[in-house]
Amino acid sequence: MSEADGMEDAVDAAMRTGLMVAARIGEQLARMREQEQRNIAAAQEQRARQLQERFDAQRAAARAQLAPVGREDWWDKATPEMIERVHETATAWKAYDPEASQASEIIRDQVQGRYGIDVNNTGADEASVSAALVRAQQTRSEAESERAKATAARRDEAVAGAAVAGANRQDLEARGEPAWDTGERRQQLAESMEGNGDREAVNSRLMADKHQGTHPSAAVTQKPSLAKTSKMTKHGSNGKTLERGGLER
Repeated sequence: MSEADGMEDAVDAAMRTGLMVAARIGEQLARMREQEQRNIAAAQEQRARQLQERFDAQRAAARAQLAPVGREDWWDKATPEMIERVHETATAWKAYDPEASQASEIIRDQVQGRYGIDVNNTGADEASVSAALVRAQQTRSEAESERAKATAARRDEAVAGAAVAGANRQDLEARGEPAWDTGERRQQLAESMEGNGDREAVNSRLMADKHQGTHPSAAVTQKPSLAKTSKMTKHGSNGKTLERGGLER
């Protein structure tokens, strides 16, 4: 036996094992789909709707993953790992989605025609399959654990942000400072302006304050443009040209 023949045999054995592992995992996922369907049927209306929406989203993702298997160019470039993934997904969903069922048939025919392997009976060594299955399940568990940690971290960050905002608000209240855009602060402003003889000016100030509703510290001071400044120096409010000193020309 040549070195090339030995390499081909090794690749063939690895692919048979990989396809068998994919089928086993797909069967496990199919049982999960079955349990999800039972949960939907048993749940009350609102909960059933939520479960069904999640199920539909998972099915849509599976369809997207399986969509390329109908193209010859995909098969021309597909690696064993890519084939194993679509075989796993098709096995998991073929009983619950007609598109997945059709994809499963295409995968079976393509693997048989291109590699001479029957996906339903790969002939893989059972011990190799069992060992590979354990590794695959461990990898999947680690990935799910990492996702859970990332989700928890995002949740903790959101809680911390809310706590800081609450602490800042309590600090303002402890110093007797009401939030900026509130009726309480505007009432304090009105009281502070009592005694001002120009009532119209007071009302205008309060009205402007209500509509703006932005704390001065958050405002951005803008300088007038050069063009606007130049125009203002040349023209009065009535549009007439002024000499230096304000006299009409």
